[in-house]
Amino acid sequence: MTEHERCDACRFDGTTYDERSLLAALRSLGPRWRALLATAGDHLRERPAPDVWSAIEYAAHSRDVTALHVYGVEQALTKTEPVFPEIAETLAESAAAMYADADPDVVATELARHTTRLAEIAHNAGHDAWSCGITVGESRSDVRRLLEHALHDSLHHVDDVERGLTSLCS
Repeated sequence: MTEHERCDACRFDGTTYDERSLLAALRSLGPRWRALLATAGDHLRERPAPDVWSAIEYAAHSRDVTALHVYGVEQALTKTEPVFPEIAETLAESAAAMYADADPDVVATELARHTTRLAEIAHNAGHDAWSCGITVGESRSDVRRLLEHALHDSLHHVDDVERGLTSLCS
């Protein structure tokens, strides 16, 4: 049984998504990020606070997290309960150093490609296969949880960017 993704900070609740709406929400992320990056204007690369990423940094991070989830779902669906080592906690921050100079059109295009691919893989596998799992470090997730986490991570960061842009523009 899936333990659903929940977040008090952004009010994400994976239980509110049925299979169809979860896949539709994943597919909608690419256009949503593209529009958000387009509205960032001169603030695209500006951090609203020293410890808060810029719009392009959050978008590039969401692109990479989604790509990682594509890989995880593919592995869960094609292998029998694969196991991978823990992902280093410092990976996100070290990757962020490369995000600041990213091309927003390339990031938006790649993010859309990854979110669409993730939804396609899950759709093609069929809901019955969503119980297949993958273990990273000590944590096992099934396909459904991976889909929810990819959606949550991206939506959470959309909110981060919207708040950051609001603070920069005020």
